[in-house]
Amino acid sequence: MPSDTVLRQRYALPGSHFARIADEDIHYVDEGKGPAILLLHGSFANVRQLDGWAKVLSRKYRVIRFDQSPGGLSGGNPRGDYSTTQRIAVIDGLMDKLGVQKFVLLGTSSSGVLATAYAAARESRLNGLILANIAVADFALDFSTMPKALLDAVAEDRTHPTFHRPEFWRQILLANITDDSQVTPELVEQWTVLNNRALRDAESMRAIRETKFSFASSGEDLKHIATPTLFVWGRDEHETPLETHGIPGFAMSVAKDKTLELIPGCSHMMPLDCPVQSAARMLPFLDRVTGR
Repeated sequence: MPSDTVLRQRYALPGSHFARIADEDIHYVDEGKGPAILLLHGSFANVRQLDGWAKVLSRKYRVIRFDQSPGGLSGGNPRGDYSTTQRIAVIDGLMDKLGVQKFVLLGTSSSGVLATAYAAARESRLNGLILANIAVADFALDFSTMPKALLDAVAEDRTHPTFHRPEFWRQILLANITDDSQVTPELVEQWTVLNNRALRDAESMRAIRETKFSFASSGEDLKHIATPTLFVWGRDEHETPLETHGIPGFAMSVAKDKTLELIPGCSHMMPLDCPVQSAARMLPFLDRVTGR
């Protein structure tokens, strides 16, 4: 397993910084100028998942993103606290450190739980909220619909809980990205190495497994969030389908200013699958809520 020094050399970006935030060692990226947008990555991902969005959005905006501990290049929480309350404290601490009082918050996939929780708790700090392929209700994955290669990789992975093989991540990525050509050997290696880095901290992994959260909390939060909200959904999304999460989430939202945009040819991992198309749909909303 490469050292943290080697991993920083390999995966840190030109806009990368490292700081102690809310008692955690956080890797964050800050690039571009203009009104601020904070991007939240999904499960098992890291700031590099958001490269495509950041490339487009940073042409007009200040784009901030961070590795949610203990993932990516961030450290674990010293108290084993991976609660939503602690993650909200990290967002507050990071944005305070950067001198950002108001911003747009974007959450994708499982980070919808944190994005909606933050919006419900800190609505005064937000100019807008963007939710991409999030879940608004608890659900169980339908294994009968999964490719055999993915099921085989998952079964094999269960035999060694302290690390993941590249084939496990290759199959996970293939199942969640429409364009298979996006699943490059370099992307598979990145997900393998950075997730194995997190797994080597057994205490952090135990604490995360014991941290309970419900996707249904996002649906409940949406009933209390008046912040202008943009829902962005992939037409080929299968994990949180439009019919069971996108349209119901839109209906749950009490925001008077709300829009639902559908992205053709796009599946679950939107920032990897269709970053340019989806970012283009976000820009009119961003321009309007930030007064650009």
